[in-house]
Amino acid sequence: MKFRHLVCMSALATCIAFSALAQGLPQASKPEEVGLSSERLKRVTAAFQADVDKGALAGVVVLIARDGKLAYSEAVGFQDREKKIPMHADAIFRIASMSKPITSVAIMMLVEEGKIQLEDPIWTYLPEMKGLKVGVEKTDAAGGNAELSLEPAQREMTAHVWTDLRRLRQIAGQAEI
Repeated sequence: MKFRHLVCMSALATCIAFSALAQGLPQASKPEEVGLSSERLKRVTAAFQADVDKGALAGVVVLIARDGKLAYSEAVGFQDREKKIPMHADAIFRIASMSKPITSVAIMMLVEEGKIQLEDPIWTYLPEMKGLKVGVEKTDAAGGNAELSLEPAQREMTAHVWTDLRRLRQIAGQAEI
């Protein structure tokens, strides 16, 4: 049941985040109104423009909000470099493989609210993960063939792994990134 609750909370946080973007934010009259520097924000645009000029990026859209107000919005480069279609602030981007960072943000929001503790065993929130076994590759002495055997994990996976891919790879026994 807690697993479903966690999934629902993650999905809800994602929907709220995207719907907040869809509704639009009130615009700050100038970045200084929300404690940002116009001069420094121009450096952000210049840095992205330099990457576009070098060909490292086709184009970008930068939006910076603070205190619930849109403080800075700039489109740089091209939506389609070959066709010279300029980038627009309302451009739509594919966000492939963004479920991990979005879920990590949702998890950290739950941590902030005290609903999840990162050092708790993951099965506290996902009971299906209790008694987790891991695959260990062993060579068959008789035939020399590699076999995968399941063995109990050496240590319990904690909720912290949701926020750190390197830690997840360490638990899986893979090399450091």
